Amino acid sequence: VGYGPMTVRVVLPEGLNRFEIAERLEEAQVCSREDFTEATESMGLLRSLSIEGDSAEGFLFPDTYEFLQGMRAPAVVRKLVHNFRTRVIPLLAEHPEGLADLRQTLDWGLLEVVVLASVVEKEAGSAPELSVISGVFLNRLRSDSFRPKRLQADPTVAYGCMSIRERAPSCEGFDGSSITRSMLEDSRNRYNTYRVEGLPPGPISNPGLGAIRSVLEPANHDYFYFVAKGDGRHAFSTTLS
Repeated sequence: VGYGPMTVRVVLPEGLNRFEIAERLEEAQVCSREDFTEATESMGLLRSLSIEGDSAEGFLFPDTYEFLQGMRAPAVVRKLVHNFRTRVIPLLAEHPEGLADLRQTLDWGLLEVVVLASVVEKEAGSAPELSVISGVFLNRLRSDSFRPKRLQADPTVAYGCMSIRERAPSCEGFDGSSITRSMLEDSRNRYNTYRVEGLPPGPISNPGLGAIRSVLEPANHDYFYFVAKGDGRHAFSTTLS
């Protein structure tokens, strides 16, 4: 009697990027890292899934999944994106005012919401901080007095160094965690929000519902700055000093 492919459970927590997801899938023998990464960049697949941009980053919904070992990578991508639609569409319906406000004030659609949520997900040290950090970034983007309108988020710089196509000279030797001054000053990294105004070119991680909700319903405050306190939380301020 023959046996079919084995079913495996794979946990994809909030905030992983597509390269990290690829590693987990390969470890679980679902599909190879290379095949998954290539599938997330397939223009034909992306357009069939109604995804704008040049990858599926941001739309690979974090959750616990059951996969068959040896699945085709495009089928895995479809499953993750389908779950995104299933979980996020109802959330958008619950916050029509927030989405309408972002569309009116910043001309944003779903993609831009996901881009900012992906940054917030990487910056927040705890769930209660999500809406506060989202509010900081939106204050910067919306304020007439805050110029230049830069998010100045370290995780965006790191993501630019992880992506081969976006790799800048300052990323040479990047270990995946330590951000150097030369990296922060390098305008050739398109994801460097210390040099590029506004949002990065695309999502830098795959955010969960909490981070997406925080963009649709940000905390109302006057903060423009925040800094890590060293205990996993941040201090927030209206001024740089």
